[in-house]
Amino acid sequence: MENVKMTNMCMIVNKETNQVLVQDRIKSWCGITFPGGKLELGEAVVPSTIREVQEETGLTVSNLQLCGIKDWYDFKKEERYIVFLLKTYDFTGTLMDETNEGKVFWIDINKIKEYKLSSDFEEMLDIFQGKGTEFFYEDLKLEDENKRWLKKQF
Repeated sequence: MENVKMTNMCMIVNKETNQVLVQDRIKSWCGITFPGGKLELGEAVVPSTIREVQEETGLTVSNLQLCGIKDWYDFKKEERYIVFLLKTYDFTGTLMDETNEGKVFWIDINKIKEYKLSSDFEEMLDIFQGKGTEFFYEDLKLEDENKRWLKKQF
């Protein structure tokens, strides 16, 4: 049986301002990204995303749409990692300025690439914006970590 780790990430769009909510992560996977986190044992994807967004931003999201996934299989660890990428235009609540994950703030979607993005977040943006449905890392089973992974988009 395959060992699988699952996470989620949510692009929250304010239609009125053409802004997206970002998190400037400081703990791991540092840089600008969208809020999200791990699915708990037995938890469904959408409720886990609603929970993670609320914990990391203070907002309650609804009407989530699945945009696609980011995934890879790590032969050294013998595990698959799947990130479910979701988007919404519907949110309520009061935005927190910062959590233990980092600062949270709105930016213009057209200026997002001007910020220091988390590793591979730019490729994930393609999926969020409808340019494919899967961002996949193929493990080439090489010892050199810089050459080990081949990025693919489908």
